[in-house]
Amino acid sequence: MSVALLVPAAAVIVLLMGVPLATVVADSFTDRSFLRPVAEFVGLENYSELLGDPAFWQTLGRSLLWTGASVVLQIALGLAFAMLLNQRFRGRGLLRGLFLLPWVTPVVVVALIWKWMLNDLYGVINGLLGTVNPAWGDLAWFSDQSLALGTVIGVNVWRGVPFTMIILLAGLQSVPKELVEAASVDGAGRLRTFLNVTLPHLRGILLTVAMIFTMFNFNNFDLVYLGTRGGPADRTMILPVKTYDVAFNGLQVGEAGAWAVLTLITIALIAGIYFAYMRRAERKY
Repeated sequence: MSVALLVPAAAVIVLLMGVPLATVVADSFTDRSFLRPVAEFVGLENYSELLGDPAFWQTLGRSLLWTGASVVLQIALGLAFAMLLNQRFRGRGLLRGLFLLPWVTPVVVVALIWKWMLNDLYGVINGLLGTVNPAWGDLAWFSDQSLALGTVIGVNVWRGVPFTMIILLAGLQSVPKELVEAASVDGAGRLRTFLNVTLPHLRGILLTVAMIFTMFNFNNFDLVYLGTRGGPADRTMILPVKTYDVAFNGLQVGEAGAWAVLTLITIALIAGIYFAYMRRAERKY
């Protein structure tokens, strides 16, 4: 009886995730295209071409850089703000609510706001920078090849920090006060108390947040696509955006399926490394 109650939910998951995934995997072994009504089986040809193409490895490396930089900065800044908001001061509740605004704001709105603020012709950021140094007044944040990737990473960090902050704030509030007071009595300063008491207590939470945000960021499509569409000159082209570009601009469904499957394999490898590390850490401690 208990198993029967799970059937509707399982059916929905299979229909919404299993069937599309199976279709993508099947298409990756064909030359399916929007331009041809009939697809032919090509085996591993799509995969061999991608793995032999330097553009794939460049895109993969860029995706790992985008993900790694975003996760590290989101966790580091989230922890810093969590520690700030864990203190008692007037207006703390209001400030917590304001800090959540970037996360609850729709991605489309976030992209539009930052594209307006960082516009090289009339953006308020360039206007402020121009008052400091006129050479900074016309920086093309989203279209300059040397600035575009850092810019979208910065916007992504700005949006993701509030969520990590809330999770880590909850973790900070669960740190036993007795341990903190004992460290203080023993003469430990704030830094030593943080390193020896707070950080070890947050270890599990930090690893979980890192894993979740690695998945979020590696699969992030909308923010990069809305911000730069992978440009300029593919400087912000990451795997999800490239998959979309191959499928709906290049019209090559089979090749796009291979991009998608390789993306899934990369994510699975990252998850496997994470879970192996967690099992090893559990045995150690």
